Amino acid sequence: MLPEISDSRIQEAQLKMKNMGLNIVNLDKFYDNEHLYKNNLYKKSFTKNWTESMIEDYLKKTLVKGLLLLDNNDVDCVIAGATLPTSDIIRSSIRIIGMDKESKWVTSIFFMTHSENNIAYTYSDCGVIPDPNPEQLASIAFNAAKFHQILTEEIPKIAFLSFSTKGSADHYKVKRVKDAVKLFSKKYPDIIHEGEMQFDAAINEKVSNKKITESALNGDANIFIFPDLDSGNIAYKITQYLAKFNASGPLLCGLSKVVHDLSRGCSIQDIINISTIAAIQKT
Repeated sequence: MLPEISDSRIQEAQLKMKNMGLNIVNLDKFYDNEHLYKNNLYKKSFTKNWTESMIEDYLKKTLVKGLLLLDNNDVDCVIAGATLPTSDIIRSSIRIIGMDKESKWVTSIFFMTHSENNIAYTYSDCGVIPDPNPEQLASIAFNAAKFHQILTEEIPKIAFLSFSTKGSADHYKVKRVKDAVKLFSKKYPDIIHEGEMQFDAAINEKVSNKKITESALNGDANIFIFPDLDSGNIAYKITQYLAKFNASGPLLCGLSKVVHDLSRGCSIQDIINISTIAAIQKT
């Protein structure tokens, strides 16, 4: 479901996706059983002290209608954000569908693909947590690994990025990444990972051999965990605009069901890409 149907980009994307064979559910499904969804909303803890008027106002939002359908398993996924900020998408999703039991935080990835060389990388977190602590960085990495494997069927290879490689610099931000790697190693020892490391050592075998002894990645990382939102957001946009990669996201991780965010500047192809990714998750 793409609830922002008043947006012309959504309308055109839906037509194209229907021709591709995707099943796009419209809001008529909500009105067919509005009483049920309204009752379900009353059962949510956040509406405990809400008045009837507050409920009615909340139900005017098409995003809320879509999420209530998702909560009731009447749709498989919701894609929104063409007209709404990321904060609205995340807040409403947490309220209505809740968190995955394995997750404490909502995080995000950008799935970076290049049409000419058949390469895919996962960047995280580039859209949600501004200044993650070590525990959050470890969670970000785990969610990114799961996502990358679903979308590519590749073995996840995670690089925890920093401006330091294996102690080449001493700084509290470097220590935070080191601590994240230690936590990740304890929780997920079977997932290939390494850090802290600079980007060139993560992506280039020759540089890796110069900087790291017996590297786990050997310059072959496919998942990049950024130390903060500044670096992640800047990096994916540089990759998108200078290296001509397609950037699909922010794709949300940590929710109990599939919800993804669209940039308000999204193109029709962006909408199709993210919707298709959501469909892959549910196959």
